[in-house]
Amino acid sequence: MQGLVDEVRPGQLVSSTQGRDTGRYYLVVSKSEDGFILVTDGEYRGIEKPKKKNPKHLKFWPQFSEKMAERLANKSKVTNAEIMAEIGELLRLLQG
Repeated sequence: MQGLVDEVRPGQLVSSTQGRDTGRYYLVVSKSEDGFILVTDGEYRGIEKPKKKNPKHLKFWPQFSEKMAERLANKSKVTNAEIMAEIGELLRLLQG
């Protein structure tokens, strides 16, 4: 699992496997220096205050938003509505 965590990148789709938010999908915002992953869903956890999750409590999906990754890397303004729309699009791709 640790190898996968090193590969995590902003804009990647993840879902929670532990806690009150089990089953909720998020986009990765960044990886903190203490090894935790900062995630947002745009609804319950907005981009202005991302949730800090232990990587052991996340499932990492191969779906990835190039657009969001670029905007997060450039520190461009990203709205919660855009994050929710992007998660919806990634989930449509996931379901085939």
